[in-house]
Amino acid sequence: MRVEVDHDDLSYLRSLRAFTFTWEVWSAKAETNRPYTRPLLFPDCAMTGSELTQLREDLGEAIGRSLSAADMAKLCGLAPGGADTIRRWEVSGPGGTAAELLRILAMASDRYPILENFNVFDRFNVNEKDRPARREAFREKMRDEVRRRLA
Repeated sequence: MRVEVDHDDLSYLRSLRAFTFTWEVWSAKAETNRPYTRPLLFPDCAMTGSELTQLREDLGEAIGRSLSAADMAKLCGLAPGGADTIRRWEVSGPGGTAAELLRILAMASDRYPILENFNVFDRFNVNEKDRPARREAFREKMRDEVRRRLA
């Protein structure tokens, strides 16, 4: 059996779904007394401690200087005492938004791929001969972003 739904019904259903989601978030927040955290862009971006150590070396090579644990803490947006957290993460691995941020910043190094959400170079409207130069310009912008965060 097929049911015909007109446009007004669809917008009503969408608003109802948005209200239901908002209500679930609000009620979950009230029950747990914890703030709602945004969903991750890359939910499967788990990183091990050895990958974090390798990333630290690769980012240092990309920007032309070695990075300390305190520098990595700055990149992650941790408090000034965050170097201890980085050292713990080098054993257990970072999680959540820190791993996501580090995956994004890893694009500054040539050893890491450009993530799908940022890959605008393989589109049909970008000439194939211009793609390598645009990728390199993107990576240079990412390196500048790493340098800016460290300053």
